[in-house]
Amino acid sequence: MPLNRRELLRTGTLASMGALAAGLPAWAQGFPNKPVTIVVPFAPGGNTDLVARLLAVSLGKVLGQPVVIDNRGGGGGAIGAIGVSRAQPDGYTLLLCGAGVIVTLPEMIKTAYSRSNFAPLALVNKSSMVLLARKNDARFKTLADLVAYAKSEDGKLSAGHSGPGTPNQLALLQMENLLKARFTSVSYKGSGPALVDLMGGVIDVHFDQVTSSLPHIKSGALQPLAILGPQEDPTLPGVKTVAQQGFGEIDGTTWIGVLGPAGLPPELRSQLANALAQAVKDPQMVASAKEMGSTAYPGTPEEFAKVLEAEYKVASTAAREGRLKAD
Repeated sequence: MPLNRRELLRTGTLASMGALAAGLPAWAQGFPNKPVTIVVPFAPGGNTDLVARLLAVSLGKVLGQPVVIDNRGGGGGAIGAIGVSRAQPDGYTLLLCGAGVIVTLPEMIKTAYSRSNFAPLALVNKSSMVLLARKNDARFKTLADLVAYAKSEDGKLSAGHSGPGTPNQLALLQMENLLKARFTSVSYKGSGPALVDLMGGVIDVHFDQVTSSLPHIKSGALQPLAILGPQEDPTLPGVKTVAQQGFGEIDGTTWIGVLGPAGLPPELRSQLANALAQAVKDPQMVASAKEMGSTAYPGTPEEFAKVLEAEYKVASTAAREGRLKAD
């Protein structure tokens, strides 16, 4: 059971007294004794930002301190990531993002950080990706329709994604590999503008997270052709995966996790990992994540490290082939 604010403060006071007597480092003096900041390296309103705001509420309950969201967009996520990589490793500045910011972006542009500058603390959310078409587009009623069109009109199928290095683009690249076809790839600065263009007929299809596309699917404006993951998504019952429809396996699952600067002391890493795991299990966060079409997922630091490694393999291969480039 999490300590309440008064108990945490009293515990912090006692810990500070003991730390001063024993000469312990500053991080041990009653952490946390002030607000914790979670940096989101994107503008407000996107999938990552929505997850961060859910987490801030539940993590604040666990820590007994306010958790503040700091949106530092720019550079495809690099601006926010640089700031956290250079922050004091005291647990008060954390980064929430997907693997793309940490391992994919450095494959595309020169960044002032690498994966080694961060300490993975926990996975907190996963969401399925979906391949979308307009509901009234008679050409694409099924995934089979799209596949036939892509193979007969190679390069003419215009496919949107949410920007270079995003899971959306990596899912698109995986689909091209499966179909042995090339799309006309159209890059956007997030899902919002891409969805507007899809509904307006500017592009043919879009690779997107269920979380951001769900309202438009429910309204009847868009139709999901396939789940881009290893299993069906309960939010979209009846929508089969690419593999279930006979076109091979693809995994566009979007994972979001929390990292700190690499210099975090092991004991503090463990404390933060445990707090995050507890926060992600908060019933309010679980229910809110489900409502917006994702899953609150309490993943360990080791699991997050494996996600980073898996995405690195995809991204580095695509970069070597010249298919992963910055705009």
